[in-house]
Amino acid sequence: MMLLDNVIERIEEKFSKNHLPEIRKFLRQPSVSATGEGIRETTGILVKKIKNLGGEDVHLAQTMGEEFGHPQVYGEVWSDKSKPTILFYSMYDVQPVYPEKWVLNDKKIDPFGAEIHEFEWFPGISGQVLMNRGVTNQKGPTMAAFNVFETFLEETGELPINIIFAIEGEEELGSPHMKTFIDEYAEKLKQSTAVYFPMFFEMYDGSIKFFLGVRGVIETKIWCRGGTWGGPVGRNLHSSNSGLVENPIFKLIEVLSSLKNDKTNEILVPGVMDDPDIVGPSEEDEKVIEVLLQHLNFEDVKKNMSVTRFRDFNGQELTGKQAIVEQLFKPGLSINGIEGGYYGKGGMTIIPYEVHANLDIRLPPFQKVEYVKECYRTYIKKHFPMVELDLGAGYGPAKMSPSHPLIQVTKSIYEESGKQPVFYPLLAGSAPFSMFQSILQLPFVYGGLAHGGRAHSPLEYAVIESKDLRIGGIIEFEKFFAKFLIKVAQKL
Repeated sequence: MMLLDNVIERIEEKFSKNHLPEIRKFLRQPSVSATGEGIRETTGILVKKIKNLGGEDVHLAQTMGEEFGHPQVYGEVWSDKSKPTILFYSMYDVQPVYPEKWVLNDKKIDPFGAEIHEFEWFPGISGQVLMNRGVTNQKGPTMAAFNVFETFLEETGELPINIIFAIEGEEELGSPHMKTFIDEYAEKLKQSTAVYFPMFFEMYDGSIKFFLGVRGVIETKIWCRGGTWGGPVGRNLHSSNSGLVENPIFKLIEVLSSLKNDKTNEILVPGVMDDPDIVGPSEEDEKVIEVLLQHLNFEDVKKNMSVTRFRDFNGQELTGKQAIVEQLFKPGLSINGIEGGYYGKGGMTIIPYEVHANLDIRLPPFQKVEYVKECYRTYIKKHFPMVELDLGAGYGPAKMSPSHPLIQVTKSIYEESGKQPVFYPLLAGSAPFSMFQSILQLPFVYGGLAHGGRAHSPLEYAVIESKDLRIGGIIEFEKFFAKFLIKVAQKL
């Protein structure tokens, strides 16, 4: 207890002068996996950080799959091999910012400026925030964790547990080389007791949603080009020829419309919805949902999401238990964007020769990636052979039981911090925890204090100091993580 008190006191002393500037410096370095911008420089920062902790075997793990990818940053810090070992999994890559508009109060914001602003993130709730791409997803929590590691070294000369680092640069691409990495490094990674993923976990009002798992995901592209089926080949045509020549954009719209009834949230690809591996909420999930519904205010959820209405279900707006089932326990499909032809200022009267769409397929428990891929392949080949389907990286869903010791240890830290966490069966998003479970048989947990929001959106932010004292800032994450490391050392 004295050690923890000393570490927290040092965090409080150093946060504004040292810790926050370190986070801002890391954020200002772009690391966009989609384009490769800043990847090399960012990995260099992380390698140096791990080495400064006394890391061993610190290197970039260059894994190979169908194509070369961005490296994993690997390293080991051994305090005492009789102590538990945490596999610190995180990500250093971020989403692109184009074509987003980062504007706050009519002023342009640099997406990689790590600027500090007064910001109202929910009606009536505001404070001082750090604004940057990746500040909450996931570079902010990652560097805040390194601040804590360094604080322990300054205070005691060692970490309270052993750490194996695996920080990837392709999470935003669907982790296409994660399985290759885990397979190649399995013996090293199996030295771990559990997997931890750092996150700013407080909601907009300071409450804690404790997610027990994630859905699976498959990154997908569909290309439609003119060819023997119709449409222009190799170049755009003047649109006056539309009476003679089909348009690839219309064909792509036909394809996309055939995949999902968005009104009812039903996937129309045969075999996906009636997959026997999908079992819906378990008895344990039902109990979690029952408690969860006592704490959920769906009107506030809509405000936080900046939407005015959820989709209809049986003629009424979706709410209650069915809203949770639709979001978490059913197969999903989203169209992220369509690109083709001309969409600039003015007009350009053309029939474009190609168009493509980016999609993501979401998998509920316990649907398998290869089964879903085969359903889509078979359907597209049979009905739309003129389009090219690129089923890219993907991984399955993952779940933890609320009774697992790792979950209970984490829950106890929230409670000691004055928070009462509410369990959710799953996060609606995805992360590759299923591979740690299936290949390494490792439990996982993700979370922490502090509020951040607008991931994958303009004006992504994390709170430094809220005017509402219920809501923690980044310093509260650092205190939480210090407690986490000591508790894991004692309890696991």
